Amino acid sequence: MLRRKRKSAPVQANPGNTAPKRRRPSPAWTATAIGVLCLSTAMTTSADALPVSAAQGQARTGAYAKVSHRPVIFVHGWHSGGAVWNGMLGYAETQGYRSSELHVYDYSGKTKPGEHNPGIGEIAGGLSRRVDEIARTSPDGKVDIVAHSMGGLVARAYIKMLGGVDKVQHFVSMGSPHHGTIVADVGVGGSDAVNKIGFFLGENNVLVGHARELAKNCDAQCWDMASGSPFLKSLNSGTEAPRRADGYPRYTTFRSNVDDEPAVHKNTRDGLAPKVGLCDGVVFGITEQGSWALEGNGPNVRGGKTSALKGADNIVTTCLPHDGFLNDPWTQEKALDALAETADGETDKYVPRARNTTTCNALTRTHLGGDYVQAWLQSCLQVSPAKEVTPVLRIRGCGHYRRPGIFFGQRVWYYAPEGWGDNVQCVMTRHDLLLKRETRSRREPGGHEATFTTRAGEVKVGNLSLQGSGTYRLYSSTLSSPHGSPRISVNVRPWNDDDNYTTLNPSVEGPSVTVR
Repeated sequence: MLRRKRKSAPVQANPGNTAPKRRRPSPAWTATAIGVLCLSTAMTTSADALPVSAAQGQARTGAYAKVSHRPVIFVHGWHSGGAVWNGMLGYAETQGYRSSELHVYDYSGKTKPGEHNPGIGEIAGGLSRRVDEIARTSPDGKVDIVAHSMGGLVARAYIKMLGGVDKVQHFVSMGSPHHGTIVADVGVGGSDAVNKIGFFLGENNVLVGHARELAKNCDAQCWDMASGSPFLKSLNSGTEAPRRADGYPRYTTFRSNVDDEPAVHKNTRDGLAPKVGLCDGVVFGITEQGSWALEGNGPNVRGGKTSALKGADNIVTTCLPHDGFLNDPWTQEKALDALAETADGETDKYVPRARNTTTCNALTRTHLGGDYVQAWLQSCLQVSPAKEVTPVLRIRGCGHYRRPGIFFGQRVWYYAPEGWGDNVQCVMTRHDLLLKRETRSRREPGGHEATFTTRAGEVKVGNLSLQGSGTYRLYSSTLSSPHGSPRISVNVRPWNDDDNYTTLNPSVEGPSVTVR
């Protein structure tokens, strides 16, 4: 039985206290996707249950004195707790933050599994009071917020609906369902959706039991995270990333699903057992417009870009599970880098030390043969505190389809390095790159390969680094069209049966950056 939602104060997640209208999941894709959803919704459990240590609690909840750097508030997610940030807090302290400048908004008492929990709006009200207290210690009267999962919605509700836009300087979210998640849609479906799963899979299937637990634990917060909920419609109406006249807050989002990768694939090494094809198997299945990300008319669900915000710097990480953002070194580094960025391109003076800033072009999908091979490519320019500019090339979601005979022609998706054998590799080759700053430039001849044995990675082209003030642009030194863009190729190397698909994309847009 679904639990009734209590009123959310001071922001109502369901204005008018009316029952949310929902779209019912169609049976065509429910049976395929929901079982996998249920396996992948094993959210942070043992770590989440741990309390924040007494020393941390005293440092971050006691009487506050003025601090040297802008305070950072960390906000956890659904059915979680403040202890999930312990790794990030430790990393931030190695980067120059003091314990007294790092705070955790722990609302775990209001998001207990199986309880009558309040909506997200009420939790945002508690964050508002916490920010008011902490901002008094800030050198500029502002705070920075880093949030995971549902915590991103809590922070956005505070920023947009409760006046937080005037007190927040930087907002960073990791794997947040800004436009909903199909997992919540299934929970909202309740017994009706579960009955459909049971019909297709059989009542004795273990996945049906997982689905029943999901529906039973879908509380007011789960309803708020369903695509099309009144709460999300209000939160995303108008400007998704509101700012003050001075250009702040600055918004940065992280997600590990790229966009249109399939949610489910079958790995032939495991027979017909379904596999989660996505990296984040908890927050997915919804587009940036808040609609279902289906493959054609179904039945398969796509990854979707629910975690991206219009007006934000939307970053795709390496392949991380939903709770993997919190302790991933790359994401931790980039999150603190985001807190150092300013509206005018300078380094924020209220962070402990000058940090790298990175300017990237949009992710570009490259594919061949009716999408039988695809990868997402991105070129970036990283600027160090010493004004050294270095090209960075990223690859995400590299994989391929096959039609093994045992599947009677069904397309089967593989992410490199998965596949029929154990030798599948995703190889990125860069061709004739040129980094130019006004009259000075550095050129790298083509043919340099980078082989990835995981689903994603990046390469820093250090031999092209230039230093000093000026405007930089990354080109191809041999390609004149389009716009001299960097030329990158992707190759999915052969496995047992000597298949070898190659994708070339010479039009990955080259970024530019001005260093003052």
